[in-house]
Amino acid sequence: MKLSLSFFALIVCLLIPGTNSLAAQKQTFQKWLEHYGAWDRLEKEYATETAEDSPEAILKRAQVYLNLNSPAKTLEIIEMTPAFEDRTLEAERLWLGGQAYRGLGDLSKAVLWFTQATKFMDDSVAKRRLKAEPELADIWHDVWLKMYWSYSANHTLSRSSQKEALNLVMAVGQRAWNDSFWSIAQALTDNNHAELKEKKELEPTESPSITAPFLLPNDTTLIAQSMASASLEKFDAANSQIDKISQETVKIFWKSIILFLEKGTLPTDLSPFTTGKYLKANAFWSGNLLAPYSKSRSQWFLGNPHSGPWTQFRNNLLTMSLDDAQKAIDNELRSMLISEETSALLTNFKLALTLSNGDVESSRTIWNSLNKKTLPISLRLAGLLTFKDNFNNILPEKPTESYALYPILTALSGAAGQDVNAQTEAPFWTTAPSKQLASLSLDQYPLDKLLLLAYWQQLFNEKPSVSLAKRSAFLFDDSSFGIQGLLYLANDAAKTKNLQLSAFYLNQIDEPSLPSNLKTSWLDIKTRIELDSGRQSAALDTYKEMVKTGTPIPVMTRLRMALLYQQRKDYETAQKELLIMWDNRSTMTTALQAETLFWLGEGEHAMRNMDKALDYYLKLAWQYPQENIWALTAMYRASLIYEKRGKYETAKRLLGTVIRNAARKEQREAAKARIDAINKKIGKQKSTESTLVYPF
Repeated sequence: MKLSLSFFALIVCLLIPGTNSLAAQKQTFQKWLEHYGAWDRLEKEYATETAEDSPEAILKRAQVYLNLNSPAKTLEIIEMTPAFEDRTLEAERLWLGGQAYRGLGDLSKAVLWFTQATKFMDDSVAKRRLKAEPELADIWHDVWLKMYWSYSANHTLSRSSQKEALNLVMAVGQRAWNDSFWSIAQALTDNNHAELKEKKELEPTESPSITAPFLLPNDTTLIAQSMASASLEKFDAANSQIDKISQETVKIFWKSIILFLEKGTLPTDLSPFTTGKYLKANAFWSGNLLAPYSKSRSQWFLGNPHSGPWTQFRNNLLTMSLDDAQKAIDNELRSMLISEETSALLTNFKLALTLSNGDVESSRTIWNSLNKKTLPISLRLAGLLTFKDNFNNILPEKPTESYALYPILTALSGAAGQDVNAQTEAPFWTTAPSKQLASLSLDQYPLDKLLLLAYWQQLFNEKPSVSLAKRSAFLFDDSSFGIQGLLYLANDAAKTKNLQLSAFYLNQIDEPSLPSNLKTSWLDIKTRIELDSGRQSAALDTYKEMVKTGTPIPVMTRLRMALLYQQRKDYETAQKELLIMWDNRSTMTTALQAETLFWLGEGEHAMRNMDKALDYYLKLAWQYPQENIWALTAMYRASLIYEKRGKYETAKRLLGTVIRNAARKEQREAAKARIDAINKKIGKQKSTESTLVYPF
């Protein structure tokens, strides 16, 4: 066989060195694998290298695991490897560690590793690499802010080391992203308020107008007495004391606090705060800063609320006059038989009793003699407001517990008229139009947690996004707003069938402590994950839990579960679910209404209730002709019933409509085949318009 000249020339070109040939592009197997992204094979190649323990080989393998989306394996390699002497290699080792921690979702550690990496880089290189990391500017901002809030709540010996880390992260942030946040934050944390004021006067920005309600000293006293009463679970007394507050909005806020402590429920009407433009008060409730105590408020009360003997003892004392109750407590305290724990409880009881009754002098003596860090939260707050004590004296010893409690106590202290961080945070009862939230939270008070929460809620309500949900879930993980961010992310991942990522977000949430509305969302996403992963039995169990909450169930979830019940031949349960959907059809699209009728028909058909099935099929075909797929399929299914009953003409008319209107060839062909089959059944029998049969 003769080769063509052009083909021969091609062969020559491929063989001659220096031409545009495959040989000229030959590269190492490792490079070739890297080019095609075969990271799993590449890792094995690196592992077989003779110098596999060299820094370069270690870093290559760590990078490969990142590319394989296995950050835990990368971290295992990086953390087991001692620091390299070479500055460039050590910078790379630390940088990969930062990326691995970010891949694991631990943003705080990621930023700290990135910070350490920059110590071994030139400023220009560090700045370039920081800016190249996706969304790192926002992450750096949020991590620093979270570190700052943690630092503010820490009054232990570790505070100085926290401050050092805070300054390091800030210094890198300033070098990489020299925006206004960093300059304002530095001035605020350095207490350089004069410099900050001078800087603000030079900037031509609109200054939001801020006013606050005048909270009388007597109002603060009433709030303190009310919190002392609440610590004893005397909720009627607590409400009566709040009723005497002069400011109506303040009164509503604190009555909501007492309601939460008593029943764990949130206020249903936030209009007093929104119409009054009380930005922080509204954010407190809409973001639910008290979310960590939704499941149990026992930490707010004196003694064990679930202990029968304690409850009886407490109630007996509360029926006495103040003097008699104090004498009874003193008699018990003088006993040599009581334990240290019981002695502390009785002393705390005496403090709550005297505070709730307005006996400041007696309560002051007790307050100064006990360990305030072990008091129930409401009693700590009552003492804080009454004696204006230092936060160091009432916050828990453990930094994690202190960090969780600090923002709640500072907010409640501000709500009672005693703002704690006046230099860095806006007054709690600040009033301003919502359009000024951006200026307030970004320019004037960038360290104010509640203002930032209010601003991000505003942004999220206007235009929710994955990016903002991620930031909210990280920075406000101790509030309902942060939980809503996680649910948004889990739902978004579930929609794209990224079930592993969806489950990751879902598992960040403490499901038992969720309020009912958020619990339903959590269970809904879990149900969908289980369905899409083929775990039908688990999905049914989760769905039953969701039904028990008594809250509205997403319509698409109910539909999917109804179809699952049909698939498992539990037709009666499926029909119940579908009928609930049909009863609420006004909230559904016409396409979903038509689909509901179709599956109702299918359920009755499966249970051999042919008349009921026909009713659903025909009603669908008549009422929703515009929903072509469902209407025509229903007509086809109805024709089968009529055919089986010998109503051949009716069946053929229905099938004729299917043939004329079907968009899919397969549907047309199926309808034609049925008509042919019917014609064969009736043969050449003359059709008649009348269905009347004469008996003789």
